[in-house]
Amino acid sequence: MMGPYVQVPHPPDGERNGDFPIAFLDRDGVINRGKPGYVNGPDEVYLLPGAAEAIAELNAAGYVVCVVTNQSPIARGLWGPATLESIHREVQTRLHAVDSRATVHAFITCPHRHEDRCPCRKPAPGMLFLGHNVLRGPDANGAHWQPVRYPIERIQVDWWGPRPVAENGMDIMVGDRGSDMGAGWAFGARLYRVPAAVGLTAVGNRWMNEEDDGDSFQP
Repeated sequence: MMGPYVQVPHPPDGERNGDFPIAFLDRDGVINRGKPGYVNGPDEVYLLPGAAEAIAELNAAGYVVCVVTNQSPIARGLWGPATLESIHREVQTRLHAVDSRATVHAFITCPHRHEDRCPCRKPAPGMLFLGHNVLRGPDANGAHWQPVRYPIERIQVDWWGPRPVAENGMDIMVGDRGSDMGAGWAFGARLYRVPAAVGLTAVGNRWMNEEDDGDSFQP
């Protein structure tokens, strides 16, 4: 099965040689308002208060920001990659309108349904591992907005063992659902669960504290 759609509109500075933490962020309910059903177009994108400023702070602290989002409307045939592209362009446009420093470096989208049992749909960690490979590897040098499908391997996860160790101990996963926490846990990131009505600002600056191991998660 082909994996998620990948957009890298702002590849990280190649001179950093992958030596940076990644902030993996869910989209709806973390950056922008979610809605019953789905966000179906750019006209339905409304940022949560403070989201742009929080992303700008992450950027200023050296984080590369990677949005990882489940969007099954694609597999359900409700809309396709062109709509996905327009939604993510609008997210970035609105972020920059509030704070010009607020940059999402990559958007990674799982298009599958729950019943497809794909390795990229959260709580599976496939999108996070792909984000790690794309942003910290050789594929990070070509900026593009058009969504590109990437093949993805199924990651074997020992859900009842200890949390894996991320390559960078400062990596974080912020989401409003248990599936976000599951994906972050399986990757080894520090976990921060936020209320959907509040979003990213609920984390405050906890992510700056190297001794803050994030919120607990029981697989």
